[in-house]
Amino acid sequence: MTTVPVSAELPAYGDFVSHIERAPVRIAARWPFAVLTVIGVLLLLAPVVTGMFPRAVKGEAMIGAFEPYVTEQSIAGYRDDLRVLDGARANVLALQANSQQPGSFERVETFVRDYPGIRADLSGMLDSIDGNRENFRKLSGTTPFGTLPWLLALAGLVLIAAGILGFRSVSNGGRGAGWYAAAALTALGLLAVPVTGGLFQAAPAAQPVIDSFRPILTGEEVREIQGYFVTLVAADGELNSRYVGAVRAAHPGADLTGITELEARWQPMTARFAALVGVLNDNIRNFDAVVALNNSTAPLGFTGFRGLGWAFVIPGAAALALSGLGLRSSRGRPAPDHSTAGGPA
Repeated sequence: MTTVPVSAELPAYGDFVSHIERAPVRIAARWPFAVLTVIGVLLLLAPVVTGMFPRAVKGEAMIGAFEPYVTEQSIAGYRDDLRVLDGARANVLALQANSQQPGSFERVETFVRDYPGIRADLSGMLDSIDGNRENFRKLSGTTPFGTLPWLLALAGLVLIAAGILGFRSVSNGGRGAGWYAAAALTALGLLAVPVTGGLFQAAPAAQPVIDSFRPILTGEEVREIQGYFVTLVAADGELNSRYVGAVRAAHPGADLTGITELEARWQPMTARFAALVGVLNDNIRNFDAVVALNNSTAPLGFTGFRGLGWAFVIPGAAALALSGLGLRSSRGRPAPDHSTAGGPA
C-alpha cells in the first residue's frame, strides 16, 4: 500500500486567521466619570460646610415673617400712627403754652420730653424698611431658601452615583451612556434653578437688606423700642384717666383735638406696633443666621448671596460639558492590533 506524504508547507490555522481584518475594539474613557464624582462630592459638601441647611431655613422664616410689614400700605399705616402721636404731643404743648394745663402730669410730660427721640428712632426704622421694599420683594420671590441646600445636595448625590456606577460600567467594558444621560439631566436641573428661581435677580438685593436691618434686628434695639411703648402706654393712660378731665374741668373751651384723635386710634395703633416689635424680637436669631450664611464664603472673596446662583450654574455647566464629552469618548478609540503579519506576500 502506497503512503501519500503530508506536506510540511500547509499553513497553520493561526497563520490563516492572522490575515483576516479585525474590527477595531472601542474603549470608553473613564476620567469623565471620575470628575463627575468629584463635582458631586463638592455639591454635597458645600451646604454642609457653609451651614446652609439650618441658616437657609431661618432666612426663609425671616422673609415670611416680615412680608406683611414690608408693603406700601403697612408702612403708610405706621407713618400715620406717628402723625397721630405728633398731633397729641403738639396738643399738649399748645395747652401748656396757653396755660391751660392744670397742674403737673409726670407721665404726660415724660412723653412730651422723650417723644422726639422716640419718633426719630421709629421713623428711621420705618425708613429702613420702606427703602428696601423692592429688594425684599426680589428676595421673597425666589425659590424658597430652605429648599436650596437640598437641591444642591440631591444633585451632588445623583452625580456621585452616576460617576461611581458609570466608572464601574466602563471598567467592565460598557459605555456608561445611561449614567452620562443621568448626569446630563441633573446638570440641566442645576442650570434651571437660578434661572427659574430668580437667584441672580435676588443676589444684589440681599446686601442692602442686610445692611439696613443690621441696626434694627439686635436685642438692644428691640429692648429700647419696647421701652418706648412703656412711655407711650403710660402717657396714654394718664391722658385718658386724668389729663383730659382736668383740662376740661378748668378750661371747657380748650382745644383737645390732637389728644382725642390719639384716644380714637390708640387700640389699633398699639396693636400694629406691638405686632411689629414682636416680629423684630422673634427674628433676631434668624437675621443672625442670614448674616452668617452671607459671610460664610467671605474667605473665597465673595458673599454667600452673590455666589448662590453661581453655586448652581458652575457645577451644572461643568457636569453638562463632561457628560457630552463622555458620550463622545464612549465611542472610544481603536485598540492596538497586536496580531502578527505572517503568510505569503
